[in-house]
Amino acid sequence: MNRVRLFFASNGYARAAYTVRLASALLLMLLTLGATSRPARAQQMTGGPKNVSAGVSDNDYTAKIKEYTTEPYFRTELVDHLPMSDKVPSPDKVLGYIVGTPNKLTYSKDLYRYYRELAKASPRVRLFTAPERSEDGKEQILVAVGDEAALTQLDQYKAITGKLADPRKLSQAEAQSLIGEGKVFYWASGSIHSPETGSPEMLMELAYRLAVEESPFIQAIRKNVIVLITPVLEVDGRDRMVDVYNYHVANPGNNVPGLIYWGKYAAHDNNRGGRGMALALTRNILHTFLGYHPALPRGLH
Repeated sequence: MNRVRLFFASNGYARAAYTVRLASALLLMLLTLGATSRPARAQQMTGGPKNVSAGVSDNDYTAKIKEYTTEPYFRTELVDHLPMSDKVPSPDKVLGYIVGTPNKLTYSKDLYRYYRELAKASPRVRLFTAPERSEDGKEQILVAVGDEAALTQLDQYKAITGKLADPRKLSQAEAQSLIGEGKVFYWASGSIHSPETGSPEMLMELAYRLAVEESPFIQAIRKNVIVLITPVLEVDGRDRMVDVYNYHVANPGNNVPGLIYWGKYAAHDNNRGGRGMALALTRNILHTFLGYHPALPRGLH
C-alpha cells in the first residue's frame, strides 16, 4: 500500500470520525514495517499490536471516540482509547475538542499550536520550520517523533541515510554496517490536496499516541523508527478549505462556494507540478526528502 486515502462524508466536505480512526489504525500498522524491517529488529516486536493499551487511558477522550465513531469495527484496539499523560497534552487540552469531533476542522495555525505544545512537553518530539514560507506567507513545519535518545542523534541518523541513498559510494559491507547503525525514517505528510481534510486532524492524535503510549507495540516503533510528520503540505489551500467548510456549517441551506485555487497560484496539480519546483511548498518537500532520505514516505490523502 503506497497511500492511505481518506474519504469524505456524504456532504462532500466534512471528514467523519471513522476516517480519522481507520487511518490512524492503518498508519500505526504500516509503521511496523519500519520497526520490523530487519530480522534482528523483528524479534523486538513483542506480541505485535496485541495488548496495545498500556497504562491509564483518558476516559473522557475515550468516551468521545466511542460516541463520534459510527461503527465499532472502526475502533480497533489501536485507536479505541487514548493514553493518559499528566505531562504531555492531548489535542483536546490545546484545541478544546478531540480529533474527529463532528463539524470541526482545524486551521493550520492551530495545528501548529498543538504540535508546539506537544514538542515543548515531550522529549520524544522535535519540531522544525521549513526554510521557505508559502506563497501566502504561511509557515510549514516538520515534526519528528521517536525515542528520546534517537532524537538527540538525529543529525547522525540523517547522515547515515544520506550515505545509503547513494550506493555507488558504498561497498556492500559498508552498506550493511550503516543499516545496522541507522534508523528508519518514516515520513507521513497530510493533505497535499486541500479538500482531503482528514489527515491533518488524524496526525495530531497519532503524534500524541506515539509520544506517550507505553505498550510494547508503540515502544518498538519508537525504538526502531523515527516518524516524520508534515501536518499539512498545501497550507494555503488547507485554510481556504476550512473557511469553505465553516461557511457550509453556518449556512446549511446555501450553495457552498468553490475553492477556485487551493493555493495562491495552483489547484489540484500542485503535487504533480513539483517537477518544476515552482512552489515554495514543493521546494520545502524536496528539502525534507533530501535532508532525511526517508525509506517510507507516505502521502495521506
